[in-house]
Amino acid sequence: MMKRTKGLLIAGTVALAMAGGGIAFAANSTPTTPNTPDAPATGTHPHRVLAGRIEHGQVTVRTKTGDQVLDIQHGQVTSVSATSVTVRSQDGFTATYAVSSTSTVRVRMTASTIADVHTGDRVGIAAVHSGNTDTIRRISDAGPAK
Repeated sequence: MMKRTKGLLIAGTVALAMAGGGIAFAANSTPTTPNTPDAPATGTHPHRVLAGRIEHGQVTVRTKTGDQVLDIQHGQVTSVSATSVTVRSQDGFTATYAVSSTSTVRVRMTASTIADVHTGDRVGIAAVHSGNTDTIRRISDAGPAK
């Protein structure tokens, strides 16, 4: 149960970080060392290792204005326009997200516009879920799939 709770806590933190928030916490009191099976490669932050393994999901985060439901997805862009982006995860899950004037777009860690996101690019998305609509809060584009 401790391992699952820790994983959910880290996943929530990743979602909050993608959504532009910040948080600091200690997941457990024993530091992970490179000799343990759960340890990431030297020089890699454990949250980045987990973030690279997330395919899709939904989390609820506390904000200044109340709780907010976020949909999180990593995958490949299958279509993109000025108003929407469709992404397919490695497991076949596909979702379409609305793009708004408040959506933050980063391509290769540089502030960009949705016009710089292309079909075939690898992306990470945090979208605000409201009713039947998921509106991108942040999309991070790593470029074409390898």
